[in-house]
Amino acid sequence: MPPYFTEVKSLRDYQISVKGLDIGKYSYCYEIGDAFFEHFNFRDIKKGNLLLDVQLEKESNLMVFNFSFSGTVELHCDRCLELYNQFLKGDYKLIVKYSNKFEELSDEVISISANLNYFNFGQYIFEFINLMLPLKKVHPEDDNSNNNCDSDMLNKLKEYSNNSSDVSWNNLKNIKLD
Repeated sequence: MPPYFTEVKSLRDYQISVKGLDIGKYSYCYEIGDAFFEHFNFRDIKKGNLLLDVQLEKESNLMVFNFSFSGTVELHCDRCLELYNQFLKGDYKLIVKYSNKFEELSDEVISISANLNYFNFGQYIFEFINLMLPLKKVHPEDDNSNNNCDSDMLNKLKEYSNNSSDVSWNNLKNIKLD
């Protein structure tokens, strides 16, 4: 692991001391692995390997976080149910304003108490990763535009779908309405 990456052992690794943080720009780099996903009870992602670059700009009354993700997560294919690695890449912004209380003002703007000592952005990282997931999770195609799904499973699905649909339709054809 490169020396400038932080190995994530707990969500506290995403906690920044906001009290005493001087106005200015800061950079943080993280390697997000399986240990990160273990903190969340989410069935879609159990394993992953992502690099995260966080740029923080601290101003007197707010903080602007820019998150840049790149890497893979392990997902179950919707077509054949086999595990595969899904490449993810994305950029997100989070603006944190100081206020009297915590409040989500919009998708990318929140307010936190001005008296807060620490701000933990681990939950937001998890949410950003989930926003990058495709709606349809299937094996990527190879260079020849062939899908990489488990061919045995696809054949079984085809066999069962053909058999069951014929029987169902035939039964429906026999129904007579008075």
